[in-house]
Amino acid sequence: MSISRFYKVSIAAAEKDEDRILDCLQRFGRLHIIPRDGQKTATEEPGPALSGQDKQTREAILYLHQAPDPNRPLSRWPVHHRDKPMRQRVQELVTRVLNNRDQLREVNDTIDGLKERIRLLRPWGDFTLPPDTCVEHFRLWFYLLPVNKRSALDELTLPWQIAGRSMRHYYLILISPDEPDKNILPVEREHLGSRSLQTLEEALEMREAEREDLESERQRLSRFRSLLQQQLRAANDEAMRQYVKTQTEKQQTLMTLQGWLPAADTAALQALADEEGFAFVAQPPAPEDNPPTLLQPAKGFRPGAMLAGIYQLPGYRSWDPSVHLYLSFALFFAMILSDAGYSLILLALLFVFRKKLAANKNIRDLLFTLFSTATVWGVLAGGYLGFDINAIDQAPEILKQLNIIHLNHYNAMMTISVLVGISHIVIAQLSLLANRRHKTSEWFIRAGWLAVIAGGVCFWQSLAPVYWASLLIAGALAVVSGSTMAALQQAANAATLSGKLMSAAKGVLALTGASGLFGDILSYMRLFALGLASASLGPTFNSLAEQALNASPGIGVVFAALIFLLGHSVNLGLAIMSATVHGLRLNFIEFYNWGEPGEGYAYTPFCHQAYAPTERREQ
Repeated sequence: MSISRFYKVSIAAAEKDEDRILDCLQRFGRLHIIPRDGQKTATEEPGPALSGQDKQTREAILYLHQAPDPNRPLSRWPVHHRDKPMRQRVQELVTRVLNNRDQLREVNDTIDGLKERIRLLRPWGDFTLPPDTCVEHFRLWFYLLPVNKRSALDELTLPWQIAGRSMRHYYLILISPDEPDKNILPVEREHLGSRSLQTLEEALEMREAEREDLESERQRLSRFRSLLQQQLRAANDEAMRQYVKTQTEKQQTLMTLQGWLPAADTAALQALADEEGFAFVAQPPAPEDNPPTLLQPAKGFRPGAMLAGIYQLPGYRSWDPSVHLYLSFALFFAMILSDAGYSLILLALLFVFRKKLAANKNIRDLLFTLFSTATVWGVLAGGYLGFDINAIDQAPEILKQLNIIHLNHYNAMMTISVLVGISHIVIAQLSLLANRRHKTSEWFIRAGWLAVIAGGVCFWQSLAPVYWASLLIAGALAVVSGSTMAALQQAANAATLSGKLMSAAKGVLALTGASGLFGDILSYMRLFALGLASASLGPTFNSLAEQALNASPGIGVVFAALIFLLGHSVNLGLAIMSATVHGLRLNFIEFYNWGEPGEGYAYTPFCHQAYAPTERREQ
């Protein structure tokens, strides 16, 4: 586990060969371009903005990928498309796809409106309103009157008729040339429109047929999704190349370009330079430089690098926390889930959907590690779908012997949670010390905080005051000394005495971090609290299911099964959510706070997203 070392590369070539050299570098695909203005921050990544056409192409690709039953993708353009230039054929296809999307949305909205109108109109029956002139300009007005408001009809002076009745309402029709007063009835009138039920049903049938035609067209167009994806990637490649071209500098007849190159690729760049005829100089980063971050996790720990990228990448000169994140997240997830039955269910689901996750090996490996660790912890905790292994007479004896963790022993579980927190923060401090081992002040600061932690543990375990007091005092002095040394080193160039004194005062203020230290350690008690909550809900649902079964031996089986399935589904969902959120939180907040991995930005090499020689020749 490490962070790749980079060289700052300055490339020079003849200006007339600029396009050829850039194309070679893009195929080389390992150079992270440094913007010419030099104002890049740690969180920004270079790159061109998507054009309007590229955005439309991306929308079209997404729409085709979401087709319910897409056709097999084509690998080549059909013959009748090849007589047109590539840009024209892509634009025409994208226009067809987006028009299909807009029309399908419009038809779906119309169908939803028609269904709602039919639902409102159906209880009134199928009728057609006559023209106003046929009934001497009298009109029909419709009301949905609650049954308990029946007495309101006795006060009506207008002619009325009850067209139907449901369990809750009368379907009332008033006859009047003008709209009745709003207070004539205790309810507002219904707006049914002028179209009959038969007309609405015919319109619905036509619209549904139109939707089927549009969905069929979408299915036919879905065969072009891979071709569009290739062209979008090719367009992105061209846009990136044009962007990099703007980052070159021209000096007489020379073109120069700067970038970051992984140290391991220097020999490969030298071979390319000898072959293509350009020169370069590779130098280590200067102290003021800020190279990108490229994590190189140990074999089997690549999901940890993925986790590190979720929140923030460590700085280039910092240390790689990916392995720590990976292992600690698995442990925290297991402690919060605390049930072997739930873990085995998750493992079974992972096995069922393994083919769908085959494209993303990191996620699949991460889930397997989480569920496997949770299974081991659940066996040690003796929980199986809310049942205590020791309460099951037929359970194998080996499982009972493996039950060495008892969640109901509150003091022991709180102790384990706090010790996990202490270990986590100690690892963070040691990792930070290893990264900054060349600084004397860091030895004082890290040793001081470790002594403060040791003193707190001694006080917690009620050891003799001489032990914890000595450790706390020594730790505090070390933290103050180290922080003062660091502040004075930063203020070495301060022009005034007051500036140096203010910098030195920061060393004393560093002790204010002690309250945050103990607060962060106690924050790990959430592992016990959430694990206990998950382990307590399971037996509760089991008890409710047993009560339903005993209350009615017949239908009670159905109710007991529903309570068992729904209850444990809810508990499992809450446990997964808690384990994920709080497992990551303890890493990204408490661990990062004391490990200080810094903030870096991702290594994004100048490379081809797609390379399709046949399509380039057609252009």
